[in-house]
Amino acid sequence: MVRTVHAEFAMDVDGEAEFLLLLLPAAGHDADETLVVTVDDEPVSWTERAGRHGTRELVLTAGPGRLACTFDATIGERAGAGAEEVEDVELDRYLAASRYVEVDELRDFASERFGRAEGWTAVDAVVRYVARHLEYDMDRSAIDDGAVATLRKAGGMCRDYAHVVIGLCRALGIPARYASVYAPALQPPDFHAVAEVHLDGGWWVVDATHLAPRGSMVRIATGVDAEETAWATNSGGWVTLDGLEVEAHDDALPDDAADDPSERIRLA
Repeated sequence: MVRTVHAEFAMDVDGEAEFLLLLLPAAGHDADETLVVTVDDEPVSWTERAGRHGTRELVLTAGPGRLACTFDATIGERAGAGAEEVEDVELDRYLAASRYVEVDELRDFASERFGRAEGWTAVDAVVRYVARHLEYDMDRSAIDDGAVATLRKAGGMCRDYAHVVIGLCRALGIPARYASVYAPALQPPDFHAVAEVHLDGGWWVVDATHLAPRGSMVRIATGVDAEETAWATNSGGWVTLDGLEVEAHDDALPDDAADDPSERIRLA
């Protein structure tokens, strides 16, 4: 299996600004990478630092001018996603409320809807419920929407689906976290968001959108919710996005590739 990923964007920046970009495949992938960052066609220096769970953070200062970035990677056979050693304090972090995951407000609903379900029975029930109850509709998604707002609107984007799954799982006592990924076969191509649940000693990826095969996804960043995994954040300067292109391919995927929700998959 060989996967290729591509991300390209341009931004107009009206003053000097500091940027944090999450575009690179997480640490541990065997990847051949090319990254070009410029302002007004002049090269810009950047540094890479380590974040949580292997997240590779690109940090740079740029502007004023037109900031452009092109990233390409070819990723070989994956070594396999084994069980990740996790301390209790970290699991507590993924049981608590966060900006987009209002756990306390979801507890009564989760208890009423899913009763005494535990473990995989509960996770499967949550994923099925979210897949049926929500409609994939970008127009129903607002940047400040959390899991509660998404349930009320009964629709949203992949990040909204992930927040609802995470919130309901946490409300049922199952640690859950958010991951941004490259997703081969996703249409239209874009960055994608999924949830991970901690069961049987490891983290397992679940995706109520069922829009792309989980087995081909490439982890980018991992955190409590979308606030910690945004592909671009800045401080200082006013930034206007002027184009974003994302592509991901897996040479082992058939044209009619589909995801089997019953399969237990770890995200590499």
